[in-house]
Amino acid sequence: MDEHLIINLRVADMRYPLRIKRQEEEVFRKAAEEIDYKIVQYKNYFTGDSSHSLQNSDYMAMTAIQAVAEKVEHQLRADEFEARMKELTQELENYLRGHVK
Repeated sequence: MDEHLIINLRVADMRYPLRIKRQEEEVFRKAAEEIDYKIVQYKNYFTGDSSHSLQNSDYMAMTAIQAVAEKVEHQLRADEFEARMKELTQELENYLRGHVK
């Protein structure tokens, strides 16, 4: 049985067929919903001015920037956490070496 399937996601009134792993379907569907939600938020907040009306691609770019910024922030926090855990592990190992007979 093929572990892949083709799903159709609708984002910003456009349909996007994607071939994904079957177990990832929920993740992709929720991601599309979140993107659409963010686009609506940006459309309500940023309407553009008379000289430059914003297009769906502008809202998609804003959504992409926000998503990637959040990913980078999470990665930086994870890196800091990992570094701190290494420090604490080293301290614990040093302590145990000094107290084990």
